[in-house]
Amino acid sequence: MKKLFIIALAATISACSAKNATQIATQKDYVQPEWYQQCKDIGTERDSLAFWDSELYYYSCGSSVSGYESAAHIKSLQIAKRNMADRLMGEISSGTKIRIDDIGTPSNMQTETETTMLIVNKIHDTTLRHYAQTEHFVYKMDGLFHSFVMIKLNKEDVDAMIDLAVAKQAQKNVTVPERKLTN
Repeated sequence: MKKLFIIALAATISACSAKNATQIATQKDYVQPEWYQQCKDIGTERDSLAFWDSELYYYSCGSSVSGYESAAHIKSLQIAKRNMADRLMGEISSGTKIRIDDIGTPSNMQTETETTMLIVNKIHDTTLRHYAQTEHFVYKMDGLFHSFVMIKLNKEDVDAMIDLAVAKQAQKNVTVPERKLTN
């Protein structure tokens, strides 16, 4: 019985040995994986050879840097999710203000122009469910971990999330009559 325990313990320890570990790559220069540089917005995938058996997916990528590998990974994942939420539920409002001043006499007129542009990107609370991390690449450079992530969402799940968000927004926009105090 004791020999069986020792054999099981040895097998467990050898399974956790460095032989099964992957060393994190170290780079001298900043690099990005090709799939990150060419991060697609929408694409189809299929599990079989039948073209009619394909599904539409939405994709999003994110990257981050940290002194801790897990923090770099979590941040890059959160950025990918944020980018996806922006595409699904983001709103852009923009305003441009142009001021034109004519200074001088008609024979010696000078025009000063000042343009101010304000762009606001607002992302409503968005529920992101059923996403899958499809790619992940990490390396170390100058003591910092650089993490790149790609996530995907099935179109059916995206449609359900948009319907949920629209329903939530409709509930928030319901006006409640004010109570009037009576004497």
